[in-house]
Amino acid sequence: KDSFELRTVTNKHLGLQADKGLMPKERKNYVLGTDNTWKYDSFVNWDFFPSVDLPILVYFKETQTPKEIQIKGSLGARQMDRRDNGQMHFFPAYANAKQIREQFEVHRCQKIGPVHGEEFKKN
Repeated sequence: KDSFELRTVTNKHLGLQADKGLMPKERKNYVLGTDNTWKYDSFVNWDFFPSVDLPILVYFKETQTPKEIQIKGSLGARQMDRRDNGQMHFFPAYANAKQIREQFEVHRCQKIGPVHGEEFKKN
């Protein structure tokens, strides 16, 4: 199955190292300690904040993370999504958000409601 992998770039000084540029971090989620790889079919929602046209954060929620290690209510997320159906993730939109969206759609990731910023657009 296809999966989404999030590679975090970091080191002691914002991920920059003389003559080496950005260095990929170990492929573990720094909060949960799990791999940063999720099957697309485990996604139950995704979006961009504040909008896909001006993305600062990418959000997705998945059911692959075992329930016993899911973190509830972090960063006020419990207020945003009260359904008890998966682990929420947020990451900075340093990549091409339109390309990320395209891949979410190509892989038929579940989506609840319109993409932020498009709810008032006229077709």
